[in-house]
Amino acid sequence: MRFATTIALATAALAAALATAHPARAAQGRNAALIGGLAIGAAGAAILLNRPARAAPVVVEEEIIERPAPRYVPTCRMERRRVWIDSESYTYRRVEVCE
Repeated sequence: MRFATTIALATAALAAALATAHPARAAQGRNAALIGGLAIGAAGAAILLNRPARAAPVVVEEEIIERPAPRYVPTCRMERRRVWIDSESYTYRRVEVCE
């Protein structure tokens, strides 16, 4: 707060010094534009410096879930296999095959 006040006072003093140091007539309005620009710059700086500080971003860490190691589970599937009925004929039957 003190810093912003100091800057505003210094800018006002500079503007006053520039206004009194030059003659009253302004060549094509340049002096008035300079003083106006300095005043607007000082006001902008005071506004920017008086803003409240931003809060730090909130970081939420996810919990690490430890899962047990996967157990070996045999994979099974159904297959059609040829089954002999007698020496000359056969049929197909479904058989479960696990690896």
